[in-house]
Amino acid sequence: MSTANSKRWIWAILLAVLFPLFAVHFSCVAIMGPGTWGSGLEEKLPEISPAASNSRLGPYLEEFAGQAHATSPDVQIPPQAGSLRGRAVFSDHIEPEGLWVVQVHVGERWVDDQRIVLWHSGASEYERVAIPEGMIVENPVFIRRGGRVILVFTRWQSWFLPMAGKVGRFWRSVFDKPLRPEYSLYLYDLDAQRSTYWGPGHTLVVSPDGKRGLLLRSGAMAGGYYSLHVWDFETDELETVVSLRESDPGSVRSFEYRWSEDSRAFQLSGRTGGFERRKPEGRDLNLIYLIGDPKLYKVSDGGA
Repeated sequence: MSTANSKRWIWAILLAVLFPLFAVHFSCVAIMGPGTWGSGLEEKLPEISPAASNSRLGPYLEEFAGQAHATSPDVQIPPQAGSLRGRAVFSDHIEPEGLWVVQVHVGERWVDDQRIVLWHSGASEYERVAIPEGMIVENPVFIRRGGRVILVFTRWQSWFLPMAGKVGRFWRSVFDKPLRPEYSLYLYDLDAQRSTYWGPGHTLVVSPDGKRGLLLRSGAMAGGYYSLHVWDFETDELETVVSLRESDPGSVRSFEYRWSEDSRAFQLSGRTGGFERRKPEGRDLNLIYLIGDPKLYKVSDGGA
């Protein structure tokens, strides 16, 4: 009898302790979202050295000189292709295959009636990519992987939902990983015409040789804190370079990154609110990163 009573007391104590914890946790999720749940966000403070300490930086200092901020080129479409219905908002092409991808929207907003279309040299019309119904996508780009050309696009699933919607999605995401991040990357097989979830990430910038990409990971609901990664498409390895805050959280992103022409380095420029999650420290950025080197190098004429 005493054993049965002891078990009831144990369950009563567990219920008294765990129920408030779960209640507080799900209340936070319902109001503020899941934070970094499933986002892959990492906090990594950089080791920064002066550019003069590495002689390999010479060509990159010259290449990046006077261009501290990346520019967004105009959206281009293949001039030989047929008519394109809707407004083009993003495009990419890859040579020597002569492949183009264009993202358009037919509706008034960029999320209304989205379409991703492909075109290749010699074709008479565009070929539509089969986006799963209800999926909001952006930034379709080509990469090289296993000797093949693969299309990658970003899926946006906002956590700005009603309270019940946040909690419901959070519960479902325990068993369904693609529901966790606000931004995630999908691989689209051009031959099989099938997309698969790769992992959390967004704002992918592919190197000129198509073998690597730079991507960001961030928490839910515009938290303003990011980690920057190098993704090797061939090995699927992901290297975390640095974490950094927006200069003005909630506004447009305050920093940019771009590859060198030889795909062996990239520049991180603009402004940040600091590298640590809970320690704001505004500073300008003008840094160069060499692939395979764990350091970031500070360009002498400005930047962190």
